[in-house]
Amino acid sequence: MARLTAGLAAMSVILSAAVLPGCAGEQTISMAEVPPAVKATLDREAKGGQVTESEKEMKNGKTVYSFDAKVDGKAWDIVIAEDGVLISKEPE
Repeated sequence: MARLTAGLAAMSVILSAAVLPGCAGEQTISMAEVPPAVKATLDREAKGGQVTESEKEMKNGKTVYSFDAKVDGKAWDIVIAEDGVLISKEPE
């Protein structure tokens, strides 16, 4: 019975990661940890706005950086590839 319970607990963790992919692999980071190419793109796209959240995560096997920013009172979600290429910029 104990092995069954342990197996079910492990399966629950695996399924949680599969069902909630946004929650798996996200890591909150400081702006000091953002690569220069990513920072340059963020500075251009946020246009001096306030970055309220920054995360590093894996998407489709690649490292991306995701930022929540307030620009002129509007909230934006900005996603940038590790090499500084803008992936998306969408209003929240």
